[in-house]
Amino acid sequence: MARRELERNPTTISSWVIYDMANTMFSAGVVGLVFPLWVISHSGGDDATVGYTLTVAMILVFFLSPLVGFLSDRLKRRMPFLLVLTLCWIVSTVLIGTWGLKLSLLLVVTALVFIQLANIFYNGLLGDLSTNGNAGLIGGMGVGLGYIGAITAVAMSILLLEDDGHVNLFRLMGFCSLVFTAPLLVAGRYRISVTNGSLFAEVFIETLRLMKSSFQRSVTNSNWMRFLISRFWYLWAVNAASSFAVLYAVQTVKMSETEVQMILVIGIVTGIPMGAFWGWLVDKIGALHVLKVNVLGWVLLLAIAAAIPLMTWPSSVWWFVGSFSGTVLSGLYVAERPIVLAMAPLDRRSEYFAMFTMSGRLAAIVAPFSWGMVSTTLGFGQPAAMATLAICALIALGFISVFRQWRTI
Repeated sequence: MARRELERNPTTISSWVIYDMANTMFSAGVVGLVFPLWVISHSGGDDATVGYTLTVAMILVFFLSPLVGFLSDRLKRRMPFLLVLTLCWIVSTVLIGTWGLKLSLLLVVTALVFIQLANIFYNGLLGDLSTNGNAGLIGGMGVGLGYIGAITAVAMSILLLEDDGHVNLFRLMGFCSLVFTAPLLVAGRYRISVTNGSLFAEVFIETLRLMKSSFQRSVTNSNWMRFLISRFWYLWAVNAASSFAVLYAVQTVKMSETEVQMILVIGIVTGIPMGAFWGWLVDKIGALHVLKVNVLGWVLLLAIAAAIPLMTWPSSVWWFVGSFSGTVLSGLYVAERPIVLAMAPLDRRSEYFAMFTMSGRLAAIVAPFSWGMVSTTLGFGQPAAMATLAICALIALGFISVFRQWRTI
């Protein structure tokens, strides 16, 4: 049995939880808020510019995530990978906007690739820190406290965006991410024993072979396949909604940037206690039940969002949509990781988390591309793109509803 790379104690658990603050700062602050506003206001770009940039990044992650997951399992290491990938993502974030639009878009792509790959190893470390009875609670604490990173990002944008500009915000968020990730990076045990290049190449080749067998094993596990397919559909909806909510609220719902930022704060604040609540509920009734409730919540929210301009509802309805989104977003994140831990054999956790990540990344490829295509390239507009997301979430709900053995997970 492999030696743990993290000690199971309150200090290390706290460092793992705090790391999630950097994840949410990047997703909410950089990708969800500052980046799209920067593209629109400084480059003359549109939904397609944002969407296709995110698509390129997710295509790379889609192909790389299973590879790095298998390498982690074969080399019996997570912390060295997490360290390198985390530092690369932070450096890329700090440099966005330094050398013009094209290079900045490239840096956004690299930052997204590095943080998504880092999360494979970050998620896998939950197994070192938790038991079967508290995985949901620890994961919920990570999601709940992680929202503080998103609150910090939005607060910085409210206070500093107009005066200091987007580029300085990228740098400040990168520095804060370093602060949030440092405790976990310092707490880890780094056991690097593979120094022979030929040995690493052998592991690489074997990894490619194991990837094929892993897909074959997955096809025979009907529950695992249902979960991955469902995750693809609901993350298609969630990823696109998270990436384009700011632009939708400003351009379609006709809200000011300040109003949108305040709604983001409310949504994030509600997600903090709800993360802990969902984690407690996972341990009580099971992760799949919690997942089903939150996917249903997304179906309703996205349908309401699409109906606002079509039904000429007042923009105040968006306050409800944005405020409640934090609750159902935290529920998804809390429920997912315990499901993977329950299904994955101990010696194949990184492999399962890699496939878990790959299903999400496939959705993340399709999500921004489809939004840009429907909204801009085909000219149907943002309401049609939002309605498409509601349909995606509804399909995901259908797959979850036929999941077998509810009470065992």
